[in-house]
Amino acid sequence: MKKIFLSAVIAMALCSYGYAQDEEEYEEEEAPAQVTKAPAYEEEEEEEEAAPAPKKAEKKKEKKSSGGAFFGAGVDVGGLLNNAGNIRLVFKLNENMELSAILGMYHHGESSYTPNGGQEQKGKDNYTELSVGAGFDFFIKKDFLPVSVGGEFIYTSPQTLNVAGQAVTASNDIDLMQIQINLLLGAHAELVNNLFLTGKIGLGIGYFSESDPAGEGSFLDFALATKVYLTWFMF
Repeated sequence: MKKIFLSAVIAMALCSYGYAQDEEEYEEEEAPAQVTKAPAYEEEEEEEEAAPAPKKAEKKKEKKSSGGAFFGAGVDVGGLLNNAGNIRLVFKLNENMELSAILGMYHHGESSYTPNGGQEQKGKDNYTELSVGAGFDFFIKKDFLPVSVGGEFIYTSPQTLNVAGQAVTASNDIDLMQIQINLLLGAHAELVNNLFLTGKIGLGIGYFSESDPAGEGSFLDFALATKVYLTWFMF
């Protein structure tokens, strides 16, 4: 009887040991699947969160490229050498268009002459010529050297004109007028930051008229027009 009871206890112990060993093997088989699944889900979340980063960089780049000065002031370098210097006030309408106001002034002082042993004599020939106008530039190429097409309209009140072979001088009874229209092709080079040198060439059309109590006269000129502008964009 003792042998039968002892055999039954040993058999139950062996069965419980085998069942416990089966559970450990089952847990070991399931554990790796849970460990490998969690990191994959976390990596996907990190990739989704990191995705918007390039958009921020693009926004910063666009903001930088859209900046620039809006207003600039310049001088007609070529005109200064020919007693016809104009000041330009330039406004950037957008990246491809510029509008400019043109202002000019030429003053001739009164001449005087003093003969030997005599008194000073005044010539009474002093006068001032004023010019006002507007210009427009449209940029057709901005890759390496910006190129533009445009024009200028300038009104001037001259002091003297040669009409029908005679020199006519402006006075209270005589009105003189000059209108200059320039159709120009230009190239723009940035010397330093916001300082531009512009060279232009094209067709110049000049209209001159004279009016006095005796009658009226006018004539039209066509010539090659050249311009050299130095412009600094301040803000």
